[in-house]
Amino acid sequence: MKEVWTRFYKEYYEQKFALKYKLFRRLPSRVIDFNIQLETNNPIAYESPDHLNPYGTARDNSTNKKFVEYMTDLIKSEYPHNYLGALDLGCSGGQLVKDFKDLGWMAVGLEGSDFSLKHKRANWAQLANTNLFTCDITKPFQITSHKSPAKFNLITMWEVLEHIHTNDLPQLFKNITAHMAYGGYFVASTTSTPDIHNGVDLHQTKWIKEQWVHWLACNFPQFKLVEFKLKSYQYVRHNIENSILTFKKT
Repeated sequence: MKEVWTRFYKEYYEQKFALKYKLFRRLPSRVIDFNIQLETNNPIAYESPDHLNPYGTARDNSTNKKFVEYMTDLIKSEYPHNYLGALDLGCSGGQLVKDFKDLGWMAVGLEGSDFSLKHKRANWAQLANTNLFTCDITKPFQITSHKSPAKFNLITMWEVLEHIHTNDLPQLFKNITAHMAYGGYFVASTTSTPDIHNGVDLHQTKWIKEQWVHWLACNFPQFKLVEFKLKSYQYVRHNIENSILTFKKT
Protein backbone atom coordinates (compact mmCIF):
# COMPACT_ATOMS: atom_id res chain seq x y z
CA MET A 1 0.00 0.00 0.00
CA LYS A 2 2.83 2.41 0.85
CA GLU A 3 4.50 1.80 -2.53
CA VAL A 4 1.20 2.46 -4.33
CA TRP A 5 0.76 5.71 -2.40
CA THR A 6 4.30 6.81 -3.19
CA ARG A 7 3.82 6.20 -6.92
CA PHE A 8 0.50 8.07 -6.86
CA TYR A 9 2.04 10.96 -4.91
CA LYS A 10 4.96 11.33 -7.31
CA GLU A 11 2.66 11.18 -10.33
CA TYR A 12 0.48 13.90 -8.79
CA TYR A 13 3.45 16.22 -8.42
CA GLU A 14 4.68 15.33 -11.91
CA GLN A 15 1.40 16.63 -13.31
CA LYS A 16 1.26 19.61 -10.94
CA PHE A 17 4.82 20.55 -11.86
CA ALA A 18 4.05 20.38 -15.58
CA LEU A 19 0.95 22.56 -15.27
CA LYS A 20 2.43 25.13 -12.89
CA TYR A 21 5.55 25.75 -14.94
CA LYS A 22 4.27 25.12 -18.46
CA LEU A 23 4.15 28.84 -19.27
CA PHE A 24 7.53 29.47 -17.64
CA ARG A 25 9.27 26.89 -19.79
CA ARG A 26 7.74 28.31 -22.97
CA LEU A 27 8.80 31.91 -22.42
CA PRO A 28 11.94 32.57 -24.50
CA SER A 29 12.81 35.56 -22.31
CA ARG A 30 13.24 33.19 -19.38
CA VAL A 31 15.70 30.93 -21.19
CA ILE A 32 19.24 31.99 -20.27
CA ASP A 33 22.52 30.76 -21.68
CA PHE A 34 24.73 30.48 -18.62
CA ASN A 35 27.69 29.31 -20.74
CA ILE A 36 28.66 26.68 -18.18
CA GLN A 37 32.13 25.19 -18.35
CA LEU A 38 33.98 22.66 -16.20
CA GLU A 39 37.70 22.88 -15.47
CA THR A 40 39.26 19.67 -14.11
CA ASN A 41 42.34 17.53 -14.50
CA ASN A 42 40.31 14.48 -13.49
CA PRO A 43 37.33 14.08 -15.83
CA ILE A 44 36.69 10.47 -14.74
CA ALA A 45 36.79 8.88 -11.28
CA TYR A 46 38.90 6.05 -12.62
CA GLU A 47 39.55 4.46 -9.20
CA SER A 48 35.95 4.58 -8.03
CA PRO A 49 34.18 1.22 -7.64
CA ASP A 50 31.16 2.83 -9.29
CA HIS A 51 33.16 3.49 -12.45
CA LEU A 52 34.90 0.13 -12.42
CA ASN A 53 31.65 -1.70 -11.69
CA PRO A 54 28.84 0.59 -12.88
CA TYR A 55 25.48 -0.12 -11.31
CA GLY A 56 23.52 2.89 -10.06
CA THR A 57 25.26 5.16 -12.54
CA ALA A 58 23.94 2.92 -15.33
CA ARG A 59 20.35 2.79 -14.05
CA ASP A 60 19.32 5.75 -11.91
CA ASN A 61 17.62 8.90 -13.15
CA SER A 62 16.01 10.17 -9.96
CA THR A 63 14.03 13.31 -9.30
CA ASN A 64 11.11 14.48 -7.20
CA LYS A 65 9.02 17.36 -8.50
CA LYS A 66 7.81 18.21 -5.00
CA PHE A 67 11.41 18.74 -3.88
CA VAL A 68 12.18 20.85 -6.95
CA GLU A 69 9.10 23.00 -6.39
CA TYR A 70 9.75 23.37 -2.64
CA MET A 71 13.39 24.40 -3.03
CA THR A 72 12.55 26.78 -5.88
CA ASP A 73 9.92 28.56 -3.79
CA LEU A 74 12.12 28.61 -0.67
CA ILE A 75 15.26 29.99 -2.28
CA LYS A 76 13.39 32.45 -4.49
CA SER A 77 11.76 33.85 -1.36
CA GLU A 78 15.25 34.44 0.07
CA TYR A 79 16.83 35.71 -3.16
CA PRO A 80 13.92 37.11 -5.20
CA HIS A 81 16.05 39.12 -7.62
CA ASN A 82 18.83 36.62 -8.28
CA TYR A 83 19.22 33.85 -10.79
CA LEU A 84 19.51 30.58 -8.91
CA GLY A 85 22.04 27.77 -9.23
CA ALA A 86 21.67 24.05 -8.48
CA LEU A 87 24.52 21.55 -8.52
CA ASP A 88 23.84 17.81 -8.27
CA LEU A 89 26.92 15.70 -7.46
CA GLY A 90 26.70 12.10 -8.61
CA CYS A 91 23.89 13.06 -10.97
CA SER A 92 23.58 9.72 -12.81
CA GLY A 93 20.96 10.22 -15.57
CA GLY A 94 20.55 13.93 -14.81
CA GLN A 95 16.78 14.23 -14.45
CA LEU A 96 16.98 16.44 -11.37
CA VAL A 97 19.34 18.75 -13.25
CA LYS A 98 16.92 18.95 -16.16
CA ASP A 99 14.01 19.77 -13.85
CA PHE A 100 15.85 22.70 -12.28
CA LYS A 101 17.07 23.81 -15.71
CA ASP A 102 13.47 23.85 -16.95
CA LEU A 103 12.68 26.40 -14.24
CA GLY A 104 15.45 28.75 -15.32
CA TRP A 105 18.08 27.67 -12.81
CA MET A 106 21.77 27.46 -13.68
CA ALA A 107 21.62 23.69 -13.25
CA VAL A 108 24.70 21.47 -13.37
CA GLY A 109 25.25 17.78 -12.76
CA LEU A 110 28.60 16.04 -12.23
CA GLU A 111 29.02 12.28 -12.59
CA GLY A 112 32.18 10.32 -11.82
CA SER A 113 31.58 7.58 -14.38
CA ASP A 114 31.37 8.14 -18.13
CA PHE A 115 28.89 5.26 -18.60
CA SER A 116 25.86 7.49 -19.21
CA LEU A 117 27.89 9.84 -21.42
CA LYS A 118 29.16 7.01 -23.61
CA HIS A 119 25.72 5.41 -23.90
CA LYS A 120 23.90 8.75 -24.26
CA ARG A 121 21.61 7.53 -21.52
CA ALA A 122 18.67 9.45 -20.08
CA ASN A 123 19.40 13.21 -20.33
CA TRP A 124 23.01 12.91 -21.46
CA ALA A 125 22.07 12.88 -25.15
CA GLN A 126 20.71 16.43 -24.86
CA LEU A 127 22.63 17.97 -21.94
CA ALA A 128 26.14 16.50 -22.10
CA ASN A 129 28.87 19.15 -21.76
CA THR A 130 26.30 21.93 -21.39
CA ASN A 131 24.66 20.98 -18.07
CA LEU A 132 25.93 17.45 -17.44
CA PHE A 133 29.66 16.75 -17.11
CA THR A 134 31.88 13.89 -16.02
CA CYS A 135 34.22 14.68 -13.15
CA ASP A 136 35.96 13.08 -10.19
CA ILE A 137 34.34 15.16 -7.45
CA THR A 138 36.96 14.03 -4.91
CA LYS A 139 39.62 15.99 -6.81
CA PRO A 140 39.80 19.79 -7.28
CA PHE A 141 37.55 21.20 -10.00
CA GLN A 142 36.05 24.54 -10.98
CA ILE A 143 32.70 25.26 -12.60
CA THR A 144 32.44 28.57 -14.40
CA SER A 145 29.64 30.60 -15.95
CA HIS A 146 30.74 33.05 -18.63
CA LYS A 147 34.31 32.34 -17.48
CA SER A 148 33.63 33.45 -13.90
CA PRO A 149 33.48 31.07 -10.90
CA ALA A 150 29.96 29.70 -10.55
CA LYS A 151 28.17 29.80 -7.21
CA PHE A 152 25.22 27.58 -6.36
CA ASN A 153 22.31 28.15 -3.98
CA LEU A 154 21.66 24.43 -3.72
CA ILE A 155 24.08 21.49 -3.85
CA THR A 156 22.68 17.96 -3.61
CA MET A 157 23.97 14.40 -3.33
CA TRP A 158 21.46 11.55 -3.46
CA GLU A 159 22.85 8.32 -2.00
CA VAL A 160 26.31 9.37 -3.17
CA LEU A 161 28.21 10.28 0.01
CA GLU A 162 28.52 6.68 1.13
CA HIS A 163 30.20 5.90 -2.21
CA ILE A 164 33.06 8.29 -1.35
CA HIS A 165 36.10 6.94 0.46
CA THR A 166 36.48 8.49 3.91
CA ASN A 167 39.94 9.83 3.05
CA ASP A 168 38.45 11.77 0.14
CA LEU A 169 35.75 13.55 2.13
CA PRO A 170 37.84 16.65 3.05
CA GLN A 171 38.56 17.52 -0.59
CA LEU A 172 34.98 16.77 -1.60
CA PHE A 173 33.64 19.25 0.94
CA LYS A 174 36.27 21.81 0.02
CA ASN A 175 34.85 21.60 -3.50
CA ILE A 176 31.31 21.93 -2.17
CA THR A 177 32.18 24.92 0.02
CA ALA A 178 34.01 26.67 -2.82
CA HIS A 179 31.01 26.33 -5.15
CA MET A 180 28.26 27.19 -2.67
CA ALA A 181 26.84 30.69 -2.44
CA TYR A 182 26.59 32.29 0.99
CA GLY A 183 23.33 31.14 2.50
CA GLY A 184 23.18 28.18 0.14
CA TYR A 185 21.83 24.77 1.07
CA PHE A 186 23.47 21.34 1.05
CA VAL A 187 21.03 18.41 0.93
CA ALA A 188 22.00 14.74 0.79
CA SER A 189 20.60 11.30 1.50
CA THR A 190 22.85 8.61 2.96
CA THR A 191 22.82 4.99 4.04
CA SER A 192 25.05 2.96 6.33
CA THR A 193 24.33 -0.39 4.68
CA PRO A 194 26.51 -2.24 2.14
CA ASP A 195 25.70 -2.23 -1.57
CA ILE A 196 27.40 -5.27 -3.08
CA HIS A 197 27.42 -5.99 -6.81
CA ASN A 198 29.61 -8.58 -8.49
CA GLY A 199 31.34 -9.10 -5.18
CA VAL A 200 32.22 -5.40 -4.82
CA ASP A 201 30.83 -3.18 -2.06
CA LEU A 202 30.15 0.17 -3.71
CA HIS A 203 29.72 1.85 -0.33
CA GLN A 204 33.03 3.04 1.11
CA THR A 205 31.90 5.23 4.03
CA LYS A 206 29.04 3.51 5.82
CA TRP A 207 28.08 6.05 8.46
CA ILE A 208 24.76 6.67 10.15
CA LYS A 209 23.27 10.17 10.05
CA GLU A 210 24.68 11.17 13.45
CA GLN A 211 28.20 10.37 12.27
CA TRP A 212 27.82 12.59 9.20
CA VAL A 213 26.47 15.43 11.32
CA HIS A 214 29.35 15.09 13.79
CA TRP A 215 32.00 14.94 11.05
CA LEU A 216 30.67 18.06 9.35
CA ALA A 217 30.43 19.93 12.64
CA CYS A 218 34.08 19.14 13.37
CA ASN A 219 35.49 19.75 9.90
CA PHE A 220 33.19 22.25 8.19
CA PRO A 221 31.45 24.24 10.95
CA GLN A 222 30.15 26.79 8.45
CA PHE A 223 27.46 24.22 7.62
CA LYS A 224 24.58 24.58 10.07
CA LEU A 225 21.73 22.10 10.42
CA VAL A 226 18.36 23.32 9.17
CA GLU A 227 14.93 21.74 8.89
CA PHE A 228 12.69 21.67 5.83
CA LYS A 229 8.93 21.19 5.81
CA LEU A 230 9.26 18.01 3.80
CA LYS A 231 8.47 14.38 4.48
CA SER A 232 11.12 11.76 3.73
CA TYR A 233 9.30 10.65 0.57
CA GLN A 234 9.33 14.23 -0.74
CA TYR A 235 13.09 14.17 -1.22
CA VAL A 236 14.70 12.86 -4.38
CA ARG A 237 15.94 9.68 -2.69
CA HIS A 238 15.21 8.17 0.71
CA ASN A 239 15.47 4.80 2.43
CA ILE A 240 14.40 3.02 5.60
CA GLU A 241 17.16 4.76 7.59
CA ASN A 242 15.56 8.12 6.80
CA SER A 243 19.02 9.70 6.79
CA ILE A 244 18.58 13.07 5.11
CA LEU A 245 21.24 15.73 5.69
CA THR A 246 19.99 19.31 5.42
CA PHE A 247 22.49 22.09 6.00
CA LYS A 248 22.84 25.79 5.26
CA LYS A 249 26.15 27.56 4.66
CA THR A 250 26.59 30.49 7.02
